[in-house]
Amino acid sequence: MTNSSLLMGGLSTRHDQVRLWAALSDVFVDNAVDYASVARNLKGYERSAIETAFFVDVAPACYSNMQAPIPPIWTAFDSAWLAETIDCIHEARGSSSLRRLRDRAFIAYLRNRLKPEWQCIEMALDQ
Repeated sequence: MTNSSLLMGGLSTRHDQVRLWAALSDVFVDNAVDYASVARNLKGYERSAIETAFFVDVAPACYSNMQAPIPPIWTAFDSAWLAETIDCIHEARGSSSLRRLRDRAFIAYLRNRLKPEWQCIEMALDQ
């Protein structure tokens, strides 16, 4: 996914990309998710870009917080940490065909496991 595909009209910056990731990362904190707030923060982004960012970028970086017995992130992920983590994931995918294969399987799992969360995002976006 390129930065230019993130916003309607093809206008995007690194700041916009990190803002998108940060908004989606709120789904993975150890608190009740305010999907209406998440949707407000996603306003202006194309639905396909949101979905790709959720499953391909943010979920692989943040999913472990949902799985921890005592999740370390309760209120919000640090956007600098999030961007650095996602960048490292992208770099690893780019440099290893084995990693790309592993990540495809993991993303397929995440699409299934996080289907209810994605449906809540979609419903909030539609309101």
